[in-house]
Amino acid sequence: MECNAVVEYLGERGIYAERKWVELVVASVGALRIGFWCPREEFPTFDDIDDLKKSLHIDSLDVLVVVSYRPYVLVDYLSSLLERAHRWYGVQFDVKLLGVSSVDLETGLEEALGKAMVEKPHKLGGGVKSEYRCPQCTKEYLYLYRQERYFSRKYRGRVVESIYGCPACSFRARRVELLD
Repeated sequence: MECNAVVEYLGERGIYAERKWVELVVASVGALRIGFWCPREEFPTFDDIDDLKKSLHIDSLDVLVVVSYRPYVLVDYLSSLLERAHRWYGVQFDVKLLGVSSVDLETGLEEALGKAMVEKPHKLGGGVKSEYRCPQCTKEYLYLYRQERYFSRKYRGRVVESIYGCPACSFRARRVELLD
């Protein structure tokens, strides 16, 4: 049920989403790959990192968003599996885990998508040099990697969302401007 809402929301934002299987949706924004996992069971049955790789394609994702009634329990479980794989087998996955509660699905998906884009802004595109200096290193100007205008369900109005990043120090930011 939640995966249908995810596909619908991504379609509204103009982001192509592909359904890998009933519980997994993968979206691509530029070169950034975001997975949305909507488990039907209360708790996953992954015993090993190989099961996780096979089921969720975690080795090809940049961000995995868990959409569930209790998402943070599942995020903690997946995080411990990834940590165990690194500690025991020396296998490290460069994936950011985020959670969205199915109770607050509309605003949660908006925030999760924004956080996912901020995670690796250089994968969104080439970027355009902006007039803002980096507040962290002050050496370089911030690059604008994505700017989008849409109706925000969280702010109940039209917004302009901008994703910035600094190529010198890897500072990144998300700016949301209210239009109404």
